[in-house]
Amino acid sequence: MKFTLILIFALVAPLAYSASLPKKEVPDFIKSLKDLQRGPPRQATTRKSHVKTRWITQKLDNFDEANNATWQDRILINERHFVEGSPIFIYLGGEWVIQPGDIENVHLADIAKEHKGTILTTEHRFFGESIPIKPLSTENLSKYQNVKQALADVVNVIKVLKEDDKYKDSKVVVQGCSYSATMATWLKKLYPDVIVGSWASSAPLEAKVNFREFMKVVGEAYRELGGDYCYNIIDNATSYFENLFYNGQGAQAKKELNLCSDFDENDERDQWQYFSTVANVFANLAQYQNPQNKDLSNYCSNLRNFSDNDYEALSKFVQWRLENPECVSTKYQDAVDYYLWSKDNYDGDGLAWTFQTCSEFGWFQSSGSRNQPFGTNFPVTLYTDICEAVFGSAYSETKIRDLIKETNADFGGIESVEDVYFTQGGLDPWAKVGAGVAQGATIIPQAAHCSDLGSISASDSAALRASKERVSELIAQWLA
Repeated sequence: MKFTLILIFALVAPLAYSASLPKKEVPDFIKSLKDLQRGPPRQATTRKSHVKTRWITQKLDNFDEANNATWQDRILINERHFVEGSPIFIYLGGEWVIQPGDIENVHLADIAKEHKGTILTTEHRFFGESIPIKPLSTENLSKYQNVKQALADVVNVIKVLKEDDKYKDSKVVVQGCSYSATMATWLKKLYPDVIVGSWASSAPLEAKVNFREFMKVVGEAYRELGGDYCYNIIDNATSYFENLFYNGQGAQAKKELNLCSDFDENDERDQWQYFSTVANVFANLAQYQNPQNKDLSNYCSNLRNFSDNDYEALSKFVQWRLENPECVSTKYQDAVDYYLWSKDNYDGDGLAWTFQTCSEFGWFQSSGSRNQPFGTNFPVTLYTDICEAVFGSAYSETKIRDLIKETNADFGGIESVEDVYFTQGGLDPWAKVGAGVAQGATIIPQAAHCSDLGSISASDSAALRASKERVSELIAQWLA
């Protein structure tokens, strides 16, 4: 819920290479975005997996009767506990590559077992192994990559399953996390007779171009869980480097930050991309922090341990989180070139999600709020410029704003939907564009993004456990 350009919201593995880069590596700016988009952490298991792979034939265009083209959509399914007529539980895949761990050692799997049901996860079109068409040109993405097509794909998965006699009377419950929780909400809204209920964990519902509130909540998480000293290290270091660039000392900043030689210290978009990378690194840690494990407190200790000097500590910490590259690559044109390259060289996830943010959702995590420690030097223009450079003039900032208005008009923005259970983490940045108390959402104090997916455990806070127990009760009611 993910993602920056989020370009937000899948895997970090650098599968693609851009010929324009000296080491032919994914630019660090893109790596930081992929980290944010990687999907929720999977639960570790040592047990034998009973998850099988199936392929579902989907229409390329669900809304064009004249287009008979089809493609193969991957699902992962566990039918071990299924008894004929029992429910189907679907964890919707989002902007990531689905894995067996998505439906193992999780609360939804426990609920499925209790009801003798089947559990499966669907892979969203244009992610993982579920690629409807190549290349990923602007023309193809604009026709076939959008949430309405993806929702229709899910409906077809259910239809295909129910063609099997053992499933013909099965009721269906869906769950989602982040963007896939958005899908879970809108699936119940658009297709109320297909499913009996949805569990939407950390669902962003309001499409928004300038998502300035995101980094504000990230900063609040560091202050609350890491302490004022941690917030101040980030704030002081960011201000120091911003002042160097502002005062014509960019060469010094470039050296102290270990930026690659092609970084132009006088190009404001190169500067924007560096500061966005820093914010993304810290946001990624906050997005999936576990307060019971003291994750942010420990990361703040690591930050301080790098140096007593705030700006040196930040520089070294960021490089550490980027896996200590020879130099930090945040040149604006390299990011554009990488995305252009990805149109013909599928990169696993990044381009398809970037397109959806440019065409449907926005959610560009800018420095627009002054109440955060990451400075003022990554405006929303950074992301809208990338959209236009990669996808063409139809995705200029003005046109993106029109597209985002259409999304909110189509789906209603932040509003309650019958038989949808909304959960939000109290320190989840995505909650700012999601359902709140007024829409009946359960707010879990200090929790982060999609923090309630795992099985009930002794380490759960009282509020987290209560929320998991509540969704179990609701699902039982939906299935009654």
